[in-house]
Amino acid sequence: MLSAIIIVSDGNVPVSPSPEAVVRTLSALVPAAIEGLVRDVVLAAPGGNKDLARIADHAGCEVAEADEPGSVIAAGLKAARGDALLILRAGHAPERGFFEEMADLNDRLGLLGSIRVRALPETFLTRLLPGLAPSVGLVALRRSLPVGAPHLEALISLARPRQTMRLRLRRVG
Repeated sequence: MLSAIIIVSDGNVPVSPSPEAVVRTLSALVPAAIEGLVRDVVLAAPGGNKDLARIADHAGCEVAEADEPGSVIAAGLKAARGDALLILRAGHAPERGFFEEMADLNDRLGLLGSIRVRALPETFLTRLLPGLAPSVGLVALRRSLPVGAPHLEALISLARPRQTMRLRLRRVG
């Protein structure tokens, strides 16, 4: 079972997603929770967001607040309960079939170390070369993650994923 960490804002993206985008990302995880693939969800963000606390209360998930943007990921990792982690940027939701692919890869996660998750290509260039689509998530075992990454892109870069998921995350906010 995976612990999902939704990075709401980590200081690297200039615009934080709207509360509606956070809710859409959370709602996309419901089928995986019902299937038993996701065990808990943590919303990670800098402190002081009252909308986020309200969303987490209604969704039944936890909020991990950090004093500064560079420690958001550390707060999310500390709050997550499981060893296998699904880390996603808020404002993106998995495509249909994403969690089935995730279940297949989950058995090999120990061998792979980490798996990159990219956004659905939106521009002509990323449609032509899908490998250029931005990375917006990571699946990894806690023990394989580097300590102290200040934002999601740095965490993905330092984790050095050996594989990229075939299915992507679509923008929802």
